Amino acid sequence: MKFLNKKNIILVLIGIMILLVGCESDSSTEGTHKTFIGGTDSIKFEFMEETPPNEVYDGGQQPFEVTVSLENEGEYDVPLNDIKVLLSGFYPSDFGNPNVQKNPDENLDKSYIDADGEIERGTITYVNFPGFNFGGSLAGNNEYVIRAEICYKYGTIAQADLCVLEDLTPDEDEEEVCEVDDQKSIDVSSAPIQIENFKEEVAGTRKIKFSFDMVHRSNGLISQLGTDCSKELIDEDKVWVEVDSGLSGLSCSGLESGTSTTGYTKMYGGKRKVICMQDVTSVTGDFEKKVNILLKYDYKEHEERDILVKHTTN
Repeated sequence: MKFLNKKNIILVLIGIMILLVGCESDSSTEGTHKTFIGGTDSIKFEFMEETPPNEVYDGGQQPFEVTVSLENEGEYDVPLNDIKVLLSGFYPSDFGNPNVQKNPDENLDKSYIDADGEIERGTITYVNFPGFNFGGSLAGNNEYVIRAEICYKYGTIAQADLCVLEDLTPDEDEEEVCEVDDQKSIDVSSAPIQIENFKEEVAGTRKIKFSFDMVHRSNGLISQLGTDCSKELIDEDKVWVEVDSGLSGLSCSGLESGTSTTGYTKMYGGKRKVICMQDVTSVTGDFEKKVNILLKYDYKEHEERDILVKHTTN
C-alpha cells in the first residue's frame, strides 16, 4: 500500500481549496439573478425600550414619552404622508393630553436587491410622542394598555413570463421556444399579499388565458386604497389590481371601477383568483413576454405595551 508523499498531499489540499472557492463564488453570484428579495415583510414596527416605561407614578410626578421605530423591510416605497401612527387604548386626558397621531418625518424607502445582487435595507426611522404624564391620583396601582396602530398604503409587485406562439397548438414532437399550457414561476416582491399559482393555457386559435391567486400571508387588516384603513364591510379586503402584458387585446375579469385590466377586487378568506384573456391575433413570432402585476391597498397592524401606574402614598 502506497502512502501519499508530502508533495502529493499539498497538491490534493490545493485542489480541494480551489473547489471550495469555486463553490463559494457560485453561491455568492446566485442572488444577482433574483428580481425580488421576496417574503411577506412590509413595515416592521415596535416600541423602543422603556418608551413607555414599564411603570410610572401618578400625581404628575413622572413625565415620559412613547417612541415607535419603523423599518421598511418590504419592497414598496411608502411616502411619509402615506403612513401614520396612532396611539390608543387609554384616555388621553388621564396622561396629560399628548398628541396621539403622527406621520414620520421621512419617507420609508423600500428594501431592494442592487445591481450586484446585494440586499439594501429600507429606511429606519422613529416616531416620538412626548408629553405623557399621569396627573390624577389613583386609589391604588392600576395597569393601562398603550396600543400603537400603523396604517399605511402598500403594494405588491410581481412578474411572470407569458409564452406566445404563432401556432398555439403545435405537434407534441415539435420543440418550441416556450410552453403555453403550463404553470409558470412568478417573481414577487416582499409584501403581506402574495401572488401565487400563475397558470397559462390555450383559450382559442389566437387566444391565451392566464390566471393567478392573490393570497394574504400576514396578519394585518386589508382595506381599499385611500380609506385610512377603514373597517367598514364595503372597504375591507378590497385590493386595487393592475395587470399589464405590454400587448394589446388583454382583458381581466372580476375587476371593478377601473379598465379592462385594472380595478378593485375583493378577497374572501384571504384569497382571490384573477383570470385574464390575451388575444394575440395582432402579434407574430414565438417569444416570451413579461406580465407585470401590481396590487395596491391600505394595510393596518398594531402592537401593545402595558404600563403600570403606581399610586403615590403621601
